[in-house]
Amino acid sequence: MLWYLMRAFGLVSLIALTASTALGALATVGGTDPVALDRRLLRQLVHRSCAVIGLVALVLHIVCAVVDSYVDVSVSAAILPFGSGFRPVATAVGVLGVYAVVAAALSGALRGRLAASARAARCWRAVHTAAYAGWLLSMAHGLFSGTDTHAWWGAAVYAASGLAVFAAFLTRIFGERLRRDRDPRGHLRLTGAHR
Repeated sequence: MLWYLMRAFGLVSLIALTASTALGALATVGGTDPVALDRRLLRQLVHRSCAVIGLVALVLHIVCAVVDSYVDVSVSAAILPFGSGFRPVATAVGVLGVYAVVAAALSGALRGRLAASARAARCWRAVHTAAYAGWLLSMAHGLFSGTDTHAWWGAAVYAASGLAVFAAFLTRIFGERLRRDRDPRGHLRLTGAHR
């Protein structure tokens, strides 16, 4: 029973953290009119809610892995990388992913206190981008240790997760580039690249 719960919580955590990562990437995309700001606020709310759901499912995934007798994951192996008897490299990648996700979550929870100045905001942003590393490590952990990875629906979950974060990341990159190319009145600046 715990084996199935562990797998289910792992997939729920991956899906929720994928949604949170994708929505986090899209956090600054949009205009400054009231409708765009409302959408941005809603995206932030869903981003944070998905992060909480992902973290709760992640904790339950880890607890099930430690308690289950089928896999050899001790409490110390769940905390320290490369201590597991069950797929040690894949489990270690998962442990490192947990650290990155927790760092991103803590920085997100403390954003108001950590990003009080422009310099502090840059430092906060650098720490918060650990979410990308945590998500990527989580994907690798699931791909290399997940028993459902080879099922068609498991592969579909991983493919959809990868596409969602990749598309959101590209949207953010190109959205920021477009915003930089606009002047404060919203008109395109004529730079060497746009002439």
